Amino acid sequence: MNVNKSFWLWVKSFLSGRTQQVKINQTLSSIEGCPAGVPQGSAVSPTLFNIHIDDLDTSVPEDLEVSTYKYADDCTQSECIMKGQCSNMQKVLDSVQNWSNANRMKLNAKKTKDMWIFFGKSIPQPPNLYTGDVMIERVNSFKLLGVSCQSNMKWNSHIKEITRKGNRRLCHLRQCRKAHLPTEVGMATYCTKIRPLLEYAAPVWGGLPHCLVNDLERIQRRSLRIIGLPVDTLPPLSERRDKLTLREMEAITQDVNHPCHHLVPIVHKHDYSTS
Repeated sequence: MNVNKSFWLWVKSFLSGRTQQVKINQTLSSIEGCPAGVPQGSAVSPTLFNIHIDDLDTSVPEDLEVSTYKYADDCTQSECIMKGQCSNMQKVLDSVQNWSNANRMKLNAKKTKDMWIFFGKSIPQPPNLYTGDVMIERVNSFKLLGVSCQSNMKWNSHIKEITRKGNRRLCHLRQCRKAHLPTEVGMATYCTKIRPLLEYAAPVWGGLPHCLVNDLERIQRRSLRIIGLPVDTLPPLSERRDKLTLREMEAITQDVNHPCHHLVPIVHKHDYSTS
């Protein structure tokens, strides 16, 4: 890694000799050592963990043609295969299992899910995946980094989840109204507590049918009524999603190092015109 000796000595000192206790009410448990892991809550711990798992994706042979995406302690692996082709995902899992054993880490099989995305009419039945002797659960919907993804690439479950949470947070606006706070306070509360929830990762799922669009717009209209403002005070959420999507698209196309840059088709500009 091309780092000096003092860095390794500092890391060793940071991780060695740590102890922990559990407190319940006024009772403290006995002091126990922490022989593994990194201290929770430390700003350095995520960096050290990322260094530790940095070579995870290189443990998978390149000829398996599988993409690996890591974020903190979450790892997602995907492959794209044609109908009739065999999946390499079991070989990938075996490679990850071997890497985990070599690095003295244990995969959480209960939190590992298997989801197949298929656009045909007939749903294939690929073989089950295993990590060790434990079979991986196959699901039709799974939450990935806060976004509920479905095997049919629809967003009903995600919209249902965020609208449910958004309706729960309307209580903050009611409290502002009950306390006779200025409408500016209610507006700030909506823009910081509710609207971000309805727009998280919007460039990914923004292309919604009208029924789901209305579910989201209904929350904003209800929020403005509770605040005591006209429902057209703010631009529609659909308009904001379009702007967010365009902004993200520009960032992808203009940055050749963006992970999604190769997925965007090349647009050739020309000076031709029709009359």
